[in-house]
Parts: sequence; C-alpha cells; structure tokens
Amino acid sequence: MVINHTLLSNDLFGDLNPKDWPISIADLPPGSALVGGSVRDGLLNKLSQKPDLDFVIPTNAINFSENLSKKINATLVKLDKKRDIARLVVDGWTLDFARMVGENLKDDLLRRDFRINAIALRLREHPEIFDPTGGMDDLANKKIVAISEQNLIDDPLRILRGFRLMCELNFDIDKKTKRFLKSNVDKLSNVAPERIKMEVLKIVQTQWNFSVWKTYLELQLLDDWHEDKIPSIKLKKQDFFSEQHGDGYDLAKLICLLSDEGLSRLAFSKNQIKSCKNLRFWVQKINKIGLDHLSEDERFQLHIDLEEELPSLILFLEAKHSNTWLERWKDSSDPLFHPSSPLNGYSLQKAFKIAPGPSLGGLMEYLAKEKAYGRLFTKQEALEAARKWILENQPFL
Repeated sequence: MVINHTLLSNDLFGDLNPKDWPISIADLPPGSALVGGSVRDGLLNKLSQKPDLDFVIPTNAINFSENLSKKINATLVKLDKKRDIARLVVDGWTLDFARMVGENLKDDLLRRDFRINAIALRLREHPEIFDPTGGMDDLANKKIVAISEQNLIDDPLRILRGFRLMCELNFDIDKKTKRFLKSNVDKLSNVAPERIKMEVLKIVQTQWNFSVWKTYLELQLLDDWHEDKIPSIKLKKQDFFSEQHGDGYDLAKLICLLSDEGLSRLAFSKNQIKSCKNLRFWVQKINKIGLDHLSEDERFQLHIDLEEELPSLILFLEAKHSNTWLERWKDSSDPLFHPSSPLNGYSLQKAFKIAPGPSLGGLMEYLAKEKAYGRLFTKQEALEAARKWILENQPFL
C-alpha cells in the first residue's frame, strides 16, 4: 500500500538531498524508484554523506547505464547481465540500476530479502514512500523480518545478510525469520566464496552486542568454513561486544567466525590469513600454558608477530592483564610492545661492514630484544652489544 505520509516522504527526499547526486532525477525514466539501503538508512536517520543509491527502473538497466555513464563521465560495471543490473561509479558515489522485476514496483519489492529493504521512494513530482510489506513497522520495532523463505532460498547469501543487518542496525531477528535462516544455512555453500567474504568483512566491521554473539552461536551460519563447527576461540571478556571496533577488534571477530582453512576457501588475502594465523596461534598458546609462563623469547616474538593487531589479542586476555596491556600498547615508545632496533641497518652496516641479509636482520632483532627488556639505554651500549653479538656469531657471518 501507499503510505500517505506526505510529510515523511518529503523529509526523506530532503535528507537524501538529490541536488548533491551526480545525476538529475530528470535523467531517470518515468516510473523509477529509489530502493534498498539508502531509503532504509534515511528513515533511520543514518545516511552517510554519499550513500549508495539503488534505483529500480522500468527500462533496460544496462543500456540505460551505458548511455548515462557517457553523459556524466562515470565508470560502468555490468554487475549481472542476466538480471540486467549495472553500476556507475563517479566522484565517490556508487549508483546501481536494476530493471524492475515483475509487472510493477510491488512485484519487484515482494521479491526482495527483508521487509526493511523492501521500502521504496517513488521519484515522482511529489516523492512518495511505497511500503507493500510493512517494512516501516519493522523499522519502528527494530525487527528484521524476511518477506518469504523462498526469497532467501533464491539467493542464499541473504541468509548471511540477515545476520549482518542485525549487527549493523542492532535489530532483533524475528523468530520465524530465524527459523528460515537456520533451516536453510546449508545452502550458503552454493554461494560464490567472494560474495560470502564481502558479507563476512561487513559483519566484522560492525559493533557487536551480546545478542549478536548469542544469535551467531545459535545459527552457526559459517559452520562450513569452521572445521570445529563451533568457534575454537573463547572470548575472555563479555565487554568484547561493546568495544569500539577497529582493525584490531575486527581480526578478533574474524578468528571467531572462520578457521584458517575457511579463510583460505573464502579467498582472503595471504596477509589476512597470516595475521589470523598469528593471532590464533598466540591465543591458543596463552590459553594452554598461561600468559605468565611465556618465556622471554616467546613474549618478544608475540610482540613482533602482533604489534599492529595486539588489541585483538588483548580481548582474549584475563582482566588482570588486559587494561595494562592496552595502555602499554597505546604508548608508541614502549620498547616491548613496539619493538625496534636502537640502531638502523645503515648504521650497523657502516660500523661493522655487514652486508644486507639474514645476519643483519638477526642482529637488529637481537638489539631490539635487548632494548625491549631494558638492557640497552644508549647508542654506545647498543654498539657494544652489537660488537659482542657479531663476535659470537662470526662463523655464521
């Protein structure tokens, strides 16, 4: 039905600020509508400065986008030739155009994933919100409700997307919808790895609350990419769920969701997999023997391996360690938490005629460790320690 909230429609249109768009509404064919995330976020007052704009148009979307890209000098990406979907990227804006599915806008919206994503803004002379499924009520009630189970089956990535929306919006998943997700989770294995990876990255970049983690454990959406079926990493801190998120915290979430093998199968980069392996190794080692039982060499190697990602590890530590570690990590001059050699490679080459290579690297690591544990304070002490190390390792140089 059409919601006759003229004021709300005008407010949404104003918040979307079409004057700033890289296209004019006059460029769109009659019968076009804005749908999806930008409409939802606008109604929630969560619009970004340049929101992604998703348009449904009644004409051939790829042909239309090709012509429009020339007019506004945008980069054209043909997202799905079969479903007739194209994307234009210009000046930091992303605009998607899809041909209307079915005979009218209602038919199109009824084929979408969740009711909060099936709200449209008809781009007429007088903009008009169109909400045939009740998505406006779900926004008010902070609920994620599937339009139908079949719609989720038609594109199983929507199963994971429902959980991602819960994380992003801090909404609850409707009980019936939760049953849909759980009973069809096996179908995620039919989705292209790259698409799953993008959803996972969006999930770990959100702020979690305890309800999010509880729902994940209940649904186990990523079982096929975690060989232990349940996360092998156990979080030590409940306030993990309210931490300010960032790169370090994102990595902690990632090793909870995916195994190393799962990361590889989902085409994560070598650097991402290496960072996760390092973090998982140290979390499991500390869980096994205890932080206080790490040797001096092990502690130093820990800080070498995880210098940038240490906030991730801190989330898994006992409370008696976590606050102190976080404060020390924030101090960029802390020699253990941010290891560095007191002498650079050029200085050492010049002073001792050492060629670049593994030996020079070994010397610099030795000096960094001595500095980390407070055994070096001056440049002269560092030179003396280097001279001694070179004499002891002479046969290998």
